[in-house]
Amino acid sequence: MSRAFGALVLFESRLLLRSPVLVPLAVVMLAARTFTTWQQMPNWSIDTVDTATAAVIVGAGALLSANLAALRDAKGGFAELLTPVPSQPVVRTMAVLAAATVVSALLSTAVIAVHVASLRIGSVPVGRFDLAELAAGVVVVVLMAALGVALARWVPVLVAAPVALLVLVWSMFQFPGVWLLPVVPDLKVSVDPVRPPLWHLLYAAGLVVIALAVALLRHGPRPARLGVAVLGVVAAVLGGVLTLGSPQAGAPTASAGRGWADREVTSGAEHCTDLSGVRYCSFPTFAAWIPLWQEAIDPVVSAVPPGARDDLPRVVQRTLSGRIDAASARSTIMPDTSWGRNGGEVDSRRALAAQMAGALTGFPPVTEIQTMRGCDGRDRSRTVVALWLINQVEPAAAPERGSSQGDGGEYSAGRAKSDLGAVDYSDTELGYATRLRATPDAKTRIWSNWDELVDPDTTLARALPLLGLTADLPLQRSEGEPCR
Repeated sequence: MSRAFGALVLFESRLLLRSPVLVPLAVVMLAARTFTTWQQMPNWSIDTVDTATAAVIVGAGALLSANLAALRDAKGGFAELLTPVPSQPVVRTMAVLAAATVVSALLSTAVIAVHVASLRIGSVPVGRFDLAELAAGVVVVVLMAALGVALARWVPVLVAAPVALLVLVWSMFQFPGVWLLPVVPDLKVSVDPVRPPLWHLLYAAGLVVIALAVALLRHGPRPARLGVAVLGVVAAVLGGVLTLGSPQAGAPTASAGRGWADREVTSGAEHCTDLSGVRYCSFPTFAAWIPLWQEAIDPVVSAVPPGARDDLPRVVQRTLSGRIDAASARSTIMPDTSWGRNGGEVDSRRALAAQMAGALTGFPPVTEIQTMRGCDGRDRSRTVVALWLINQVEPAAAPERGSSQGDGGEYSAGRAKSDLGAVDYSDTELGYATRLRATPDAKTRIWSNWDELVDPDTTLARALPLLGLTADLPLQRSEGEPCR
């Protein structure tokens, strides 16, 4: 029996690796995760959860492939053809179970490992790395493989596996905060999200053992099979009770939004340090990004005259949800919980530099101006100076018009979304800022005339001679309310 069992396991494993479903879906999962995360710095607190959730794609391939492998015995006349083979139906079930669970576990582990390795390329990771989250992704793949075999034995029809797959995926995204799911995709709070304890892995492992036992019990209630079933039930019940009774279970979830709508966006940004005259405060697990922020801030600060550095804004990290204190927002620059990499850092650096440039030249803060109707910075010298300051870090970009944030989360026509928030400007201001950067004595001229250049009433006609620039670009008049 052992020799036949080993041969069957090897045979089924080779078939699974040649499956048109399992390996291709593993490639899809790896490609999709790598593509969506390639230009974003990893936050382990979220990326481990997202990776474990994405492993359901591999699990889908495992469920369907294992189900098809076990369904071969149900094909017309196939069981009779196997009669001379020295293996009983239960041995064939065990062989498919062994092959499906081992192959799917190894494949999902390899895919997760390669993806996690890709997250380290060109990155400064933050957050808490939890291996248990990634292990949950492997366990759910193994569970789905075992379910595929159990379904084939008890419901030997082709439609059973796809229906079970749809129900599982639907339940995960319909009830994402339920901790009795095999893998919990919710709680994506960007700052130290609350996650299930290690007991959840025991619960998921118990579900795997139950699925294995259910598949074997189709061949009769033998004591060993019943013992496996009892072991799985005990593990699942114990793990589930301990999970639901853990302190984490009583914490607010992201989907419920408890404690987040009324929380100030910078609450908890308590890791602070003073660098080059600027105070930086981050959430404790994001402290590694402070040097990245400094690289985007220092060139802007050093480009303004010393007198303009007396009362520099603080740089305080914020979450994407919560309330903003209007008074503190005017003296605070607020980077969020994302930062780019592998080319994506250009936008992140420009956005942070723009906030400091806008603050130093007197524009309303981004967090405030986005709640207003926006304003027009055309034909104003301080717009050119602000864009020149941004150019010290990354090239300033043209505004996106007709896409300004509205109350309902959409962007409405007639508003601009620019590096300076909802401040509109034209190619003329961008052009002069670019020329100014190439002017050798630009800093000297700007420092000598700083107060006049950042005055909201100073037009380009008055400013260009002070900057040593020629007025040869087409002037575009203000179309909206001038920025004050």
